[in-house]
Amino acid sequence: MLRLFFLLLFLSPFTLLNAKQQNNKEKSEQNLPRSEPRDSEYFFDQCYQMVPPVTRDTDKRPDQQIPVFINARQLNAKPNKVTYKDKVTLTQGDKFLSADKLTYLINEETATGEGNVNFVNGNLTLYSQSIEAQLKSEQNRIYQAEYQFHGRGGRGNADLIYDNGQDVYQLNNSTYTACPPQDTTWSIESSALYIDNKKGVGSAYNAVLKIKNLPVFYLPYITYPLTDKRKTGLLFPKFKISGTNGFTVSQPLYLNITENMDATITPTYMQERGTLLAAEFRYLFDIGSGKIQTEYLSDDKIREEDRYLYHWEHNVTFAKNWHFSSDYSKVSDYFYFSDIDTAYGSRGDNQLLQTAKLSYRDSNWNSELEVRDFQVLGGGNTPHKVMPKLAFNAYQPLNWRSLQFNFYSEISKFDHDENDVYTGTRLHLEPKLSLPLYYNSLFINTELKYMISFYQQSIPETGKEEWYKNLEENTNRYIPSFKLHSGINFERDFEMFDSNYKQTLVPQIQYLYVPYQDQSSIGIYDTTTMQQDYYGLFRNNRFSGYDRIADANQITLGISSSFLNTQGQEKIRFALGQNYYFTPSKTQLPQKNLITDSASRSSLIGEFDVNFDGEYFFHAGAEWDTDKNQLNRANSTVEKRWLYNTYAQLNYRYIAIQEDTDRYLQADGLVNQLGSKINWSINSQWSSFASYYYDLEYSYSYESIVGLKYQSCCWALGFTYDKHMLPYYGELSDIKNDVETEHSISITFELTGLGGTGFSSTDKGLFDYGRPFYLQ
Repeated sequence: MLRLFFLLLFLSPFTLLNAKQQNNKEKSEQNLPRSEPRDSEYFFDQCYQMVPPVTRDTDKRPDQQIPVFINARQLNAKPNKVTYKDKVTLTQGDKFLSADKLTYLINEETATGEGNVNFVNGNLTLYSQSIEAQLKSEQNRIYQAEYQFHGRGGRGNADLIYDNGQDVYQLNNSTYTACPPQDTTWSIESSALYIDNKKGVGSAYNAVLKIKNLPVFYLPYITYPLTDKRKTGLLFPKFKISGTNGFTVSQPLYLNITENMDATITPTYMQERGTLLAAEFRYLFDIGSGKIQTEYLSDDKIREEDRYLYHWEHNVTFAKNWHFSSDYSKVSDYFYFSDIDTAYGSRGDNQLLQTAKLSYRDSNWNSELEVRDFQVLGGGNTPHKVMPKLAFNAYQPLNWRSLQFNFYSEISKFDHDENDVYTGTRLHLEPKLSLPLYYNSLFINTELKYMISFYQQSIPETGKEEWYKNLEENTNRYIPSFKLHSGINFERDFEMFDSNYKQTLVPQIQYLYVPYQDQSSIGIYDTTTMQQDYYGLFRNNRFSGYDRIADANQITLGISSSFLNTQGQEKIRFALGQNYYFTPSKTQLPQKNLITDSASRSSLIGEFDVNFDGEYFFHAGAEWDTDKNQLNRANSTVEKRWLYNTYAQLNYRYIAIQEDTDRYLQADGLVNQLGSKINWSINSQWSSFASYYYDLEYSYSYESIVGLKYQSCCWALGFTYDKHMLPYYGELSDIKNDVETEHSISITFELTGLGGTGFSSTDKGLFDYGRPFYLQ
């Protein structure tokens, strides 16, 4: 008879229901990134305080070797029958059984428990009116049973539980809920439920989902997972109402293909556009993983065209040193992300990367083969595509002090989709000698390199730009470079506000010399001006890529300092630096309005970070033109953080200029933007989030998002209101009058433990949350 209760323990995975395939899906996302997981340990402890914890039997002996103790007030023994009555208790190890009456028929090898039957072990508590156990055939019947799993949600009842002795169970007229005791917000009732522990599957017939005893959904047949294996089934739908798309509903269907492959098919009905079908396929192998996403909307009723999205990402490491990765995304049109919600892009995206890389890495060298293209969204110049690039990089220490040799080379073929844009092939070679020296707190790094480039270009007869006429079909470039970088690390201990601190002070000086060479005969393939910051002042080149190598004859002065507490935590950090030119740089990117830069110094760059009491953070960065006495760039952030991912942030950014060379011109479109992000856990059940970004120059709001989420022990409900501007390509001065806005309301509903695993309480707006400071 006890075997019956041990077998009942296999019912415990039933609490996972349709949530199991989603839970396992999220676990595998350690390799396949998705939305951030929800930490529910604290919430679980609050919900299931009345649920007994799981306990482990410390007696490792087989069951037949563990003694059984039976207590009863009455014992009646006959030749073929033994009867225990009145407060009967049976104990075996950590297992316990009680009943009003226990009868054992010796010849028939049957046992019957009657009246207030209660069984408890480390995983299950069970109550019933009577139990019949066939000890020979190992078949058992439990009548009018109630069960509660330990350590988690999962309980219910059944008129009859039948065990056929072969790990298959039948529950007649059964109910199930994952809600804690004394709270049955939802439940599933079925006329027959079959539990097959060998296959790890439960099958229910005539299943009815009830919410507060009100039937809301009927399924004639449904299966459930009983183990950690994922299970095919429906996930919870999502609802949204927007001013453009109208009423929208998405119903995902999860497909468990194999242990290392799954798929999710999601049809989405949009009232004003039509039905979009999305399919995600994921795979996971020992050497790598990947995912493929396709979306298709036939004959969009608003755009009057077919819409689609395709995304593929793949990462694999093989043969020890080899690695292959790919990241490819493509959409049907510029407005896809602004019209359609998808996890594979946002309305702020203006380019989609399409690349694949094969690399080999060894201890002292590595090589890489890459192809790269972009899909440009919303206008603008289309960049060149790399078809392909082969790069080689080697490093070798030399046998004199810390002298080391580096060699980098690449050959890249650049193509373009438009016929009136130049194309070409670039071979770049860059040998370098470096000597890093360290003397206690002093460091001196010396670097000497030689940059050799060969270009073979195809130039259109009628180019798009006037400056194309300067290009040459074959052109070479030979430029040496010398850099000397030195600094001193000072430290001191001091006391401030009754606390002990350590301050570091690092003054730095760098001399950089790169002779000028006219490079106007070279096209611009993968080069742009890099944004300046404190550490960027010490770069060798202010341009990315190799199409332009800036001449330099300059000294860089910088100083940085940090304040650390006794635990080694950085509480304050600041940095200040500036370039001083002996000879102004002549190298420029092609521009319509070129200017001659005769300034003797760069802008003054400053950065400042503070961590107040571990909860308040402040960041500020500024770029000040000391010649023109004007502010070119600025950004600032104030943030307060609490426990459980709760924070409030206010940020500001200002850009008064556009980059032309390493100097700047006044821009037509001034950036003068104020924004805020809030993620607020009101209590263990209620949380909210908000996002607001406003342009002070044009008096217009980019986005306004507010959301509220309620999470109980049985169900969760989320509400989001989103107002944002649609893509705008007109004159900035007319933005307030011409721009269009989109309004939407999203509703998400889940039943905890039934296909729902909780949902994010953060917004997914145009502006992502970012922490520009990393102080501890």
